[in-house]
Amino acid sequence: MIRALAIKEWRETWAFGALALGIYLIYLASFTGLSAPVFRAMPWGSRATGKPPELPFIVDNFTPMLGVVGCLLAIALGLRQSAWEPHQGTSLYLLHLPLPRRTILATKLLTGVGLLLACALVPILLYGTWAAWPRTHAGPFEWSMTADAFRVWAMTPLVYLAAFASGIRPARWFGTRLLPLAAVAAPAILTLAVPSWWLIALPIAAAAAAVLTATILQEAETRDY
Repeated sequence: MIRALAIKEWRETWAFGALALGIYLIYLASFTGLSAPVFRAMPWGSRATGKPPELPFIVDNFTPMLGVVGCLLAIALGLRQSAWEPHQGTSLYLLHLPLPRRTILATKLLTGVGLLLACALVPILLYGTWAAWPRTHAGPFEWSMTADAFRVWAMTPLVYLAAFASGIRPARWFGTRLLPLAAVAAPAILTLAVPSWWLIALPIAAAAAAVLTATILQEAETRDY
């Protein structure tokens, strides 16, 4: 039963992940210079140089792009898996399954977080592998240079959980309903800004994720559908 529910969630959300992954790969091609031959072959792209950055992950816009696309994907997934279900009338069907509500919600959350993290991990690994390959760019590269990108990668589940919590709230006013999504900005920014990841940022992210998850499960237990 859990497997069938996970497949159902995957079938309904894979298109969001595919779109985000496509955007990631387009930007990745521009960062690595692989898109330059394509643009130069077009009449309006004769001046395209496609020069790779000297210091990948450091002097390019890869990490900001990863954060923007990742947050947009997180919001889309969170709202699609929560607010969309009552609108379509599938919530009542799910609640009649021979599973506890917490199990149903936990399955949805794990499926969404897994898809979100997998989509963002692919461009990081591809870009890092390209940067580690000899003679691909002029500057040095070490995998430690990907630290900021992995910080962003680890932060996006907070945005997903906040979007899910916003979608599952029964508030009438739209602004009140989006309160979790607005409130997650502070721990998300702290996760990215504080200097020590293991001692400060990770505990902050874990605490925020625990609070959001508990809020979602509590709302699922008490809400009258």
